Amino acid sequence: MQNIVLIGMPGSGKSTLGRVLAEKLNYHFIDTDNVIMNTYHHNLMELIEQHGNNGFIELEGKVLCSLHTRKTVISTGGSAVYNERAMQYLKQSSIIVYLYHPLPELTQRVGNLVTRGVVCHGGCTTLAELFAERCPLYERYADLTVNLSRCSVRACNQKLLQAVQNYLQKQDGE
Repeated sequence: MQNIVLIGMPGSGKSTLGRVLAEKLNYHFIDTDNVIMNTYHHNLMELIEQHGNNGFIELEGKVLCSLHTRKTVISTGGSAVYNERAMQYLKQSSIIVYLYHPLPELTQRVGNLVTRGVVCHGGCTTLAELFAERCPLYERYADLTVNLSRCSVRACNQKLLQAVQNYLQKQDGE
């Protein structure tokens, strides 16, 4: 059984929806932000401050490449897509699912980017700049994009579960 890797912007629901998806599919669940913090014994903001954006991207990539699991929903940090090696590693054993929300919805959901521990590779300072920088990367790596625009958490859970089940059934049929 393949893993299911969730990618998307901060506030897109990777952790929240990922836990429910794992439960519904009877998969394990891993939040890589938690793995990073447990591995390096610091919160994300401290790691970004200590290592800089590029250093953090390398630490995150090492953690992602150290995952050896099956039948697991993996919630990645939004910056995972900055590490080509890690994303290619995940693609070998996983379905990559992009949780898409339009920028106005994300703006309502996301607080301060700096205190949240968000990495912006190009030095962006606003959510709009981060969105413009990351969306092409999410689209590049995604095997499946699920548009979660204007849905409640419950409806988003259902929409994601249905999209993943349909994708898995289609793969099994090929």
